[in-house]
Amino acid sequence: MRTTALAPEVVILGTSLLLLLGRRVLPPSYRAWFGAAALVAAVVALGLELWLGAAVGTLFDGGWQQDRFALFAKAALLLGLIVLIASSLWSPSELEENPLPAVFVVAFGGMVAASATSLVALWAGLEVAALAAIAVAGLSAREAGTRLLLTSAVGAALLAVGFAFLIATAGDASLAGLRTALRPSSVNLSLTLAVLLTLTGVAIRLGLAPFQWLAVEGGLSVTPLGAGALGGLLVGVAAIVAARLLAGLESVNMAWWPWLAVLSAAAMLLGGLRAATAGSPRAVAAWLLVAQVGWVSAGLAAHDRRGSAGALLVMGALLLAATAAPALARGEEGLQLAALRRNQPLRALGLVVLLLSLAGAPPLAGFVGQFAVAAELVRSNLAWLLAVGLLGSLLSVVAAVRVIRLLYLETSPDQPRTGRGARMPERTWSPVTLVPALMVLLYTLLANPISGLALQGAAALKLP
Repeated sequence: MRTTALAPEVVILGTSLLLLLGRRVLPPSYRAWFGAAALVAAVVALGLELWLGAAVGTLFDGGWQQDRFALFAKAALLLGLIVLIASSLWSPSELEENPLPAVFVVAFGGMVAASATSLVALWAGLEVAALAAIAVAGLSAREAGTRLLLTSAVGAALLAVGFAFLIATAGDASLAGLRTALRPSSVNLSLTLAVLLTLTGVAIRLGLAPFQWLAVEGGLSVTPLGAGALGGLLVGVAAIVAARLLAGLESVNMAWWPWLAVLSAAAMLLGGLRAATAGSPRAVAAWLLVAQVGWVSAGLAAHDRRGSAGALLVMGALLLAATAAPALARGEEGLQLAALRRNQPLRALGLVVLLLSLAGAPPLAGFVGQFAVAAELVRSNLAWLLAVGLLGSLLSVVAAVRVIRLLYLETSPDQPRTGRGARMPERTWSPVTLVPALMVLLYTLLANPISGLALQGAAALKLP
């Protein structure tokens, strides 16, 4: 395999360095173009990934691989990056502190994890992405960034300890060696504890119970761009790491799938409950994301090919909606939403589409993935987990409908009168705010071929 397959990673990392240097070298008048340049670079990287990523092979003596899983995962991450940058262009003031280089590093860490063939590369990719996402958050809210950094350090330590034990047990750091060395008869108390420690480190990044309070509270106190990096890109990276890792641990699935199923149920139910009672659209979006992560984990808990394919479908939809929802929902709550609908109708419409997708409302992108996971839960005799998920989805839809009611059926107390001499507030039509919603709708329309790609990605993990 040729090294040209690394071109998307080179573009992402090179763009990060150029944006960082440009801040120091170029005069302030040119900095207004950084957002547009970053968006172009992300689109170019996605195009290169779709073109060059079709080839299957390895580089660096098997240390880096390109397969259908890597193609799907990296394409989903790059789409999430594009949506995140596009949503930041709507509010250029967020780019004043130059967070875009760190945002690109988050995506780069995810790309490293997607092509990882060893536990060391998985750990490195996830930690690079986590530190970069926390850096984006810390630029605007240093106290929240400090708390998130401490939480991330705990997760990194748990992962390091768990990975060290797995490497010692298997005698090999590669995922292929882990799959070969571990057998169902290998399950014992020490191995089970090591696996649970490892998955707890991943669960911290995914925001599963009981860590969702830290993830949601940390995301609400930072800028929308930081929240999109934390709750969108980083969660996507953690899902990629979980899929790769659990595929290597498939032969000892009895050591982890019951625990992961319980965490999934807690996330789906608690996410729906908290979303239905949240006070602002941004909080609603954050808790809907928790519920969606529960569906991703439920698909992985099924520990087979179709379940993992459903999890990948949910992950793709999550990346599109969760990265942009904080930007569209910023600073609005209660009856202020009626003014938002009146003054910025396109932004209001885009927010509605994203919330409905996060809630899993049919026929949007979030529902497509949830339906695939639900079908596999039935086949895997996990009907109890499906019942909890359906209840959580019902609560999630109620939360989204509550926001829609405030947007379109309520009247704000400061609504202007229409009499003579009354001055109506200026109405703005920003098409950029519709880009994330259009991406979600396109994902929905292409659900059939995308589900086929997700199934190929799951097959590349060599799941049964």
